[in-house]
Amino acid sequence: MPTLAIARPSALQVQPADLPRLPPCVVSRPALLQRLLASESRLRLLCAPAGTGKSVLLGQCARHTPAAVERVWLDLGGRSLTPTQLCKRLAAAMQLPFDDGGEAGLIDRLHERAGRLWIFIDDYPRQTDDELDACLDRLFAAAPQQVTWWVASRRTPAWNLPRLLLQGDLLELKGEELALDDAALNELLAALQVTLAQDVRQALLDSSEGWLAAIRLLLLDVDEDALRQRLQAGCPLLRDYVQREVLADLDEELRSDLHALALLPRFSRSLCEHLLEGPGSELLGELQRRQLFVRSLDSSGTWFRLWRPLAEVLRLLPDAPAPAPIHVRACQWFAQHGDIREAVEHALLAGQVEVAVNYLQRFSQEQLLQGHSVAQFLQWREELPAWLFASSPRLIVLQAWALIICARFDEAADCIQGLAHFMPQPDERRQRKLIAHWQALTGVLARQCGRRDARMHCEQALQMLDEGSWSQRVLCYQALAQQHMAEHALDQAKQALDQGLRLARLNGSLIFEALLNTDHCLLLQMRGEAGRAAELTEQSLALLSERFNHSPVVARLLLVRASLLARQGLDDAAQQAYRLGLQEAEHCEDAYIISGYLGMLELAESRGDLDEAHQWLQRAERTMQWSHVPEVRYRCVLQLQAGRLLLRQGQTGRARELFAQTLQQLQQRQQLAPSEFYDLLPRLRRYLALSDLLLGHHAAAEHALRLLLEECQLAGHRSLACECRVSLAEVLLMQDEVEQADNLLQQALGEARQLRLLRPLQELQQRQAQWLERLLPSEAGQSLHQRLFDPAPRLDEPASAGTALLSSRELAVLQLIAQGCSNQEIADRLFISLHTVKTHARRINVKLGVQRRTQAVAMAKAQGLMGD
Repeated sequence: MPTLAIARPSALQVQPADLPRLPPCVVSRPALLQRLLASESRLRLLCAPAGTGKSVLLGQCARHTPAAVERVWLDLGGRSLTPTQLCKRLAAAMQLPFDDGGEAGLIDRLHERAGRLWIFIDDYPRQTDDELDACLDRLFAAAPQQVTWWVASRRTPAWNLPRLLLQGDLLELKGEELALDDAALNELLAALQVTLAQDVRQALLDSSEGWLAAIRLLLLDVDEDALRQRLQAGCPLLRDYVQREVLADLDEELRSDLHALALLPRFSRSLCEHLLEGPGSELLGELQRRQLFVRSLDSSGTWFRLWRPLAEVLRLLPDAPAPAPIHVRACQWFAQHGDIREAVEHALLAGQVEVAVNYLQRFSQEQLLQGHSVAQFLQWREELPAWLFASSPRLIVLQAWALIICARFDEAADCIQGLAHFMPQPDERRQRKLIAHWQALTGVLARQCGRRDARMHCEQALQMLDEGSWSQRVLCYQALAQQHMAEHALDQAKQALDQGLRLARLNGSLIFEALLNTDHCLLLQMRGEAGRAAELTEQSLALLSERFNHSPVVARLLLVRASLLARQGLDDAAQQAYRLGLQEAEHCEDAYIISGYLGMLELAESRGDLDEAHQWLQRAERTMQWSHVPEVRYRCVLQLQAGRLLLRQGQTGRARELFAQTLQQLQQRQQLAPSEFYDLLPRLRRYLALSDLLLGHHAAAEHALRLLLEECQLAGHRSLACECRVSLAEVLLMQDEVEQADNLLQQALGEARQLRLLRPLQELQQRQAQWLERLLPSEAGQSLHQRLFDPAPRLDEPASAGTALLSSRELAVLQLIAQGCSNQEIADRLFISLHTVKTHARRINVKLGVQRRTQAVAMAKAQGLMGD
C-alpha cells in the first residue's frame, strides 16, 4: 500500500487512469526525482522501511514517463504470490496474452515488443520468497535492454544486486536517502500551514531522523506546545503505526530481539551473539533484508544501531522486556573487549553501581583522551556517591587526571590530597608507587598553574615511576617540555618531547604521540619552523583520523593548524580551521578551546571588526568561568588581548597600564605562562615597549626592544625575534633614523617571508602604511600576504629566485611529489628533464619557506594550493 506522504495539493494535477491516486499533497523530492529519472540503469530499486515515501516517489517518477515510452504500473500490495502469478499479473498489466509458457513465454513477449518500456512494481512482497526473487532476477537478466524496471520494496530481495551494480544496471535508494532533510521538512510545514520555532523544527528532525511517517504522525492535529510534549513523552499514533506496519509481520523471537537492540546505542554481530545467545550475523542479515530500520555507523559494516524513532517507540511499548538483564550482558561484552567506557555506562543503566565502579578503575589515561570520555567520567563523578570515587587510590588518580585535562585545577588539587588517606601502603613497593603517582600529578598540576616547582615534582616522579606507569611518565615529560618552553629553554624542551615521544611509540600509543606533537608544533612555531609544524600537524591528524572520531587531542591539533594559517595572514582559511577546532573542542569539553576563541578574536581585529573581537573576548572569559577553570589558566592571556584591542582603539595609556599590571602580577608571583601561551611574558614586554613608542617614549621603547630581541635570539625564538625587529625598526623610524629603520625593516621582511609570519606586518600597516608601501611595493589589488609571499620578480631577476606564485608547472610537480613519486618518475610523467624537476622542487621549497619535500606538501595543503 502507498506509504504516508503529505504536501501541498495541485489543482492542475491530472490523475492518470493507470496510476494510483497520490495523497492529498506530495512532498517534492526534486533531487531524488532527478537522480532516478536521469539514471540509465535498467533496475531502479527503492528499498527502504515502511513509511519512507517509496510508493509516492515511485508514483512521481511514473508521472514523468516520457511520451515515447510505454508505462506499466503493478501494485503487488506487499502480498505473497508465486512466480507464475507474478508473470500472469505482469502480462495482464501489459495487455499481453498469457499461456502455459509462463516465465519463458513472458520473456518472449517482451522481446517481441518494439520501443521502450518502463515497468513499475510497487510494494514488492514483504515475506522472503527465494523462488519469486529468482524468477524476477531471471527476468531482469533476460529482458531486452529497452525494458526498465522500477521496484519499491520493504525488504531487500535476493537478487544478484552486486552483478547488476558492477554492470551499471542498478540504481538503489535506501532509507537514509529517502529521509526528509531540513528543506523538505520546511516545505511540508508550509503545506500544512504549521509554524514551528527553529529549535522545535530541529528537535522534530533529530527525533524522527527524517522518517516521513513519524514526522507526519507527530504533526497530526497538533500545535507547537503539543508537539513538544509528543517529542518528550511519545506519540500514541506512532506507536500504533509501528505495531501495525513494522512489528505485525514479525515472529515472536524477532520482535524480542528488536526490543533488546532498541536499548543499545550501538551493536555489532559479536555483541548480538553474546546478548541474544544466537547467531548475530543471521540476525543482522535478517534485519537488513527486512529493512527494519538498521542504520550503519561505519563504512566497514561493523557497528549498527536502530533508527532513533523506532528505538524510542519500542522502549515505550507495554510488552517491552526488562532492560536490566540486557544491559548487564552488554556490560560484560564491552568489558571483555576492552571498551571500559561503554561497560560502565551499561552497568549504570542496569543499576549495578558497584560493578560500574569496579570497571571505572580499569580506565587508563589513554582512554580519558578519547572521544567524550573526560566529560563522561566527570559526569559519573557528579552522579555517583562521592565515597565510591574516593574508595581507591586508582579512582582518585583517574579523577585528578580528568580534572587536569579539563583545567579544573582547584578540584584536582583537592582530589590529589585524598591520596594521603591511603598512606602508608602495606608494603614498600606499593608505597613507592603511590608516592610516584602523587609526584606526577602534583608536577603536571603545578605546570598547568604556572608554578616553578613543577620541574622538581616531575623529575622526582620520573625517577620513581615503574615501567608499567609509562603513560604517567609521558605526561611528566610533556609537563617538563612545557616548563622549558615557558622558561624559553627551547632546546631542553625539544629533548623532553623527544623522550616522551620515544616512550609513547614504544608502547604503541597513537593518542599520546599526537598529544606530544601538539606541543612540538607550538615549539616549532616559536623556532620559526612553520613548514615543519604544518607537516607534523597534518601527519598527526591523519594518524588520529584512522582510529578516533573525536578527541581533545584532535581539537588541539585543529587549533594549531588554524594558528599556522593565521600567522601567514590566510584569514579565510584560518577562520574555517578555527571553527572546526572550536567545534571539536566544544564536543570534548577541552579547556584548550580558549586558543580558538582568541584566534577568532585576532582574525576579527585584523579585519577591523573590533565589536566582534570584543565579543570573542567576552565569550572566552564566559566559557572559562562556566567550565570552572581557575583564573590562573586564562586571566593574564585575556588581559594581553584586551590590551591589544585598547591599542587598536587608540587608548594607548590604558593599554600600557594593563600590560604593565599583568606583567607585574606574573613577575611578583614568579608565575610562568600557561600552556599554549608559552611566550606570554616576552609578548607582554613587547607590547609594553610598543605602548611606550606610541606614547612618545622612544628611548625607553628602543632599550626594551633591543634587550628583548637579544634574549629571543639567544633562546632561538625566531618568530618573536622577527616581531621585535619590526617594532624596533618602527622605533628607529620615529626617531628619524630612516636609513637604519629601512635596513632593519628590510631584514625583518626577509625573515618574515622565510618564517611565513605576517602578523607583525599587519600591525605595522595599521600605523605606518606609507612606509611599508615604500619598502614592500605592491600592484593594484594585491593583499599584504601576496606582497610579502608572492612578489613579482624584478625584470633583472630570474624566475628561479623563488618569490613568485607557484606556476602551473610547479603545482603539477608538487602534486606528483604529494603522490610519492620520485624525481625520475616526475620527469617521465611530465616529459621534462631530471634537472628541471630538481629546479622546480628547489623553487617550490623557497617559495613556501620550507626545507623538505614533505614540508612543502603540508604547507601547500595548509594554504589550499592543492585543493583536497
